[in-house]
Amino acid sequence: MLFSEPVQRGDDALKFLLTEAELSYPYCKATLRKGDFGRNRPVSHYPQKDGGPPGLTYPENASVSHGEDGGHAESAGLISPLSRDAKSTILFGCLFKEHTTETIDVETARKTFRTLTKVLKPGLDAFFQIERHKAQMRIQDALLSSIASPSVLMTRDKVLLGHAASGLEKLLATGSVRFKAPRFEFRNKQLEAGLQHVVDTFAGNTHTALQHGHTEAPADQSGDQSVWFEDPKGQLKRITIKAVPATGTSRNGGSAPWLILKIFETSELPEALETVLQERFELSYSEAHLARHLTMSGSMNDTVQELGITKNTAKTHLRRIFDKTGVNTQLQLAKLVHGLSSLF
Repeated sequence: MLFSEPVQRGDDALKFLLTEAELSYPYCKATLRKGDFGRNRPVSHYPQKDGGPPGLTYPENASVSHGEDGGHAESAGLISPLSRDAKSTILFGCLFKEHTTETIDVETARKTFRTLTKVLKPGLDAFFQIERHKAQMRIQDALLSSIASPSVLMTRDKVLLGHAASGLEKLLATGSVRFKAPRFEFRNKQLEAGLQHVVDTFAGNTHTALQHGHTEAPADQSGDQSVWFEDPKGQLKRITIKAVPATGTSRNGGSAPWLILKIFETSELPEALETVLQERFELSYSEAHLARHLTMSGSMNDTVQELGITKNTAKTHLRRIFDKTGVNTQLQLAKLVHGLSSLF
């Protein structure tokens, strides 16, 4: 680093360079080290010794630090932020270690520094443009396997990366999350726990996964999770959570993965499913008919209107369905029926 002791001022100088300093301006090492940068003034605004050009000479009364910097505490130096975005700042500095502020040729040093920054800047811009393009390609590749269903791709920190087939709209409609760009806020504890389980399983942390209330491993041992719940309108929804490696990560690599959430809504189920329910669980025709339609609609009120029966009749059928199938809730019944639908 081009500035050294005292540490507190060094930290302030770094913060200034990372967040406030003018891009591509050559800031003087000594000025930064002194801590005289609070008003975000470039070094040209400071009085210079002997009327010389700004940039390398020490401001009046600046103290020289003799910290552990390789014996170059008195060497002249320049540093400049070349690029800055929300996540990072690129700093470029030159330490003219063969010279002190008394021996440096200021004009030559400044000219050399500016030439180097002019050469570096286009290369950095091209590099970041390529990286942004690569990132978009990785996002598209991750979503490609889910393109047929509404899906959302996010980071472990719940930052939205992309979505497909109106996935963002569908996810928000479930009422399970809120979105304040660029981050999601989970409102459904079951969904939050499922997401944590997938992350833990991806990292190979089975013990942590069990602590989050998941006592059974998924059938495919991948750690993928399915969460079932009702939306604000009482419609049944299912969200699957799958982990995919983010940039430069792999399973058991210790890095947080990306997460794909796929949203499934009730859909048309084959009529032949009712025959299976009758034969497998000894449901009556009316009970099997109700079980199929209730699973498709996700709403008892809609099912009653569609079948033209009373609520009392529907409740009687549902109670018998629960007894015969061994389930206890409408959600468990939906899982059972959807599982049988995969036979067709």
